[in-house]
Amino acid sequence: MFIASKTAFNVYSKFNTLRKYPEIAPLFPTKLHAYYDQTERKLSRFGRLMNSDDIIEKVNTDGVQDGKSLKNHWNAAWISYILQLDDWLLKGDLHHIIFRKLALQRAIHARLMNAHPTIKQLVILGSGLDHLGWFFSDRCTSFELDIEPMISYKMKLFPILNQKVHLVDFDAMNDSLEQSLTLDSAFNSSEACLFITEGFIDYIPRKNLQSLLSQIKRLHPENEWISTHFDRSLLSSKQRFFFELGVQITGEQLQTNLTKEHIISIGCNNGFVLVHEWAGLLSCWINKVFRSILS
Repeated sequence: MFIASKTAFNVYSKFNTLRKYPEIAPLFPTKLHAYYDQTERKLSRFGRLMNSDDIIEKVNTDGVQDGKSLKNHWNAAWISYILQLDDWLLKGDLHHIIFRKLALQRAIHARLMNAHPTIKQLVILGSGLDHLGWFFSDRCTSFELDIEPMISYKMKLFPILNQKVHLVDFDAMNDSLEQSLTLDSAFNSSEACLFITEGFIDYIPRKNLQSLLSQIKRLHPENEWISTHFDRSLLSSKQRFFFELGVQITGEQLQTNLTKEHIISIGCNNGFVLVHEWAGLLSCWINKVFRSILS
């Protein structure tokens, strides 16, 4: 079974590889590593799933001679060369992957651990293969929304399924967010939600983004929104060329490039107030880490 979104798998594989480096691993909690260790065991090769019965049969049939029969391609020696090539073609991409995951995880954790929490539910739009819903499901009920092929794929990939994680079929280009959520019996429209759009809004048209934000506020006036945004105008001509070419090769499509100011304006027009932004916060330890792993 092959994955529906190559960009989603690309992000998953990069982060899954990078989070294992000794300089990076301590930045993330053990629970996060457990998620990727468990999902990785279900993957036989790029985009394919291997269930537990297949693994047991393979071990019994072939043995585990020097670990070759279940060789992990993310630990292969050539992965370092791939990362170096990626960093050369799109300078800063590896920084971006690690910083984005770290910033989101800490920001969401801080919001859910607030002394007077109003957030009772977590909704991730365009969840892909990410860990956020599973990771925070012990804090609140989590809903992961994505297109049906991705949902079906992730249901097979998920670690021990937590009943507080609900996977919802949702196409941002055609479906109503309100209807998709309220049709799920576990969703409580009387409780506030924290909505996450990580690496998502760059792939939907402006009118769809405006509609989504409007629906988020209609669902509950105290709903909150955390998002990433990739302003391509900040890239050099070479970086932008390789980034857009890479997305085009996957068969997916970027939408009209919006600046940070555009995103803030759209949010404000739909009842959101900018509280904090992470732009320009790449710190020296990240530079040190990547000088080390790419040397």
